[in-house]
Amino acid sequence: MAGPAHHDMTELAMLETAYRKSLRTIIGHAVFFIICCTTAVVLRRMFKMPPALLTMVFIVALLLFGGDILRFLSCRRRLRQIRETRN
Repeated sequence: MAGPAHHDMTELAMLETAYRKSLRTIIGHAVFFIICCTTAVVLRRMFKMPPALLTMVFIVALLLFGGDILRFLSCRRRLRQIRETRN
């Protein structure tokens, strides 16, 4: 009986580690995104560029960080499911 409980605890610990790593990655991406948006706004005003520049920053960020965002959401969902089944 101790085997499955130990396996569940190990799986939970691994999942929590993956979740924390994914969360740090998302926070890093958010900081990078804010810096890029700020830079785009400043450059747009300096060079009188069209507002589409900021839209491009949003689109490129979603394309680049989409996989990490989905990984974060998946880890969070699996962690919630495991915690609910344990209680």
